Amino acid sequence: MRTDPGQEPSVDWVLAEKYEELTGVTPMAVHNRRRAGVWLDGKHCAVVARRLYVNIKEADKWIQSQISPRRLA
Repeated sequence: MRTDPGQEPSVDWVLAEKYEELTGVTPMAVHNRRRAGVWLDGKHCAVVARRLYVNIKEADKWIQSQISPRRLA
């Protein structure tokens, strides 16, 4: 957790269950992205003490990279 002066603390890593509450992406979907090599351990997700965590900021960056640019008609 990081705290900048005058700002609320920011959290980078959350449990997959909390990530589901925030985004609707299930822990199974996170596991599937790991297994497929789409999300990388240590970057997008991590397993610590048999618990699956998601890096919110890196997951957000990945989502942004998946959005295709709008095409002109």
